[in-house]
Amino acid sequence: MIRVRDTWFRIAIPLLCSVLIIGSYGFLEKPSLKIAGRTLVSVCTIILVCEGCRWLIYKSRDWPIIRSRKMHRLLVLIPVGLLYTTIVIAAGTAIRTLLLSDSLYLTLHVDTGLKVNNNAISLGLWGYAFFISVFIFFFFLVVYDIFYHYARLRHAEKENELLEKEKLRAELNQLKGVVNPHFLFNNLNSLSSLIAESPPQAELFLDELTKVFRYLLRNNQTELASLAQELDFIQSYYHMLRIRYGMGININFQVSEQCRQLMLPPLTLQLLVENAVKHNRVHKDNPLMIELSDAGGQTLVVRNNVSKKEGRVESTGIGLQTINARYKMLGRAGITVQHTEHFFEVTIPLIEVVEKSALPPVQRPAVLAS
Repeated sequence: MIRVRDTWFRIAIPLLCSVLIIGSYGFLEKPSLKIAGRTLVSVCTIILVCEGCRWLIYKSRDWPIIRSRKMHRLLVLIPVGLLYTTIVIAAGTAIRTLLLSDSLYLTLHVDTGLKVNNNAISLGLWGYAFFISVFIFFFFLVVYDIFYHYARLRHAEKENELLEKEKLRAELNQLKGVVNPHFLFNNLNSLSSLIAESPPQAELFLDELTKVFRYLLRNNQTELASLAQELDFIQSYYHMLRIRYGMGININFQVSEQCRQLMLPPLTLQLLVENAVKHNRVHKDNPLMIELSDAGGQTLVVRNNVSKKEGRVESTGIGLQTINARYKMLGRAGITVQHTEHFFEVTIPLIEVVEKSALPPVQRPAVLAS
């Protein structure tokens, strides 16, 4: 929410006008009850006009007819603002004149202070109020719009700073998610066992591990990667999981070729697969089934069965927050999560980008045998 800092202006305008009114009415020289009443009415009128115009000018941006873009904001705001200001000034003028003359009929003709050919111009109450309202409302419109746009600029700068921090935090979390001691220890252990048991499998495992780190270093700083690249990366990541868990984990890919050309933040799928492995039991008798499928409308669904681990699993929610933060930095809607007793499902928006020439070519790893 944008916070507009205009408190000093809201205090200064009524205060300055009050000083001018007290001086013009001569209240300090010849204090009387009527002059005090007129002064009070004038000050109240100024406060009502100032605060009312402020509320209309700021809130007009949230009016449904304007937010839906059916009408330009000023086409709605100016008539409403002039009407409000005219009514308040007319009421204040009528009450002041009544206090001065004890007769409401005198408010029908108000001297404007303007002269044409030495003839004074007088207007009716509503004409006078409208005449004054035009100057007052447009003054507040300009001033409060300047305050709002300045506050919006400061708000945007702060948001950019926060997004930059989120980006750095997200990149660090992604780096930690793959390059951490547990990840290295588990995979090097698996590699050590394979070297003794099956050198060809060990060579394939090492090749996939190399692809994982190469993809991480190449894409961790980029904003977008193609879904085809992400799926190839997940194939390499999946291979290492199969070496570790055997038949306890299975990933099924049901993604059309057309959908593979769309884009998403890099390492999104790895975070979701890692999240599924972290929070569920992985056993050959009750395998963890992960399905990646396109759901139409440029979305990808990552779904896994729920088989909670015994005991408490520490959950910070950083993985999902990281993905949402990266979508927010791109100005896009974030992911949608559905969690039931039996399934955990994440819907990922895919992004269509015209320029794809800057993306590195896709290299497909070896396909896993069932």
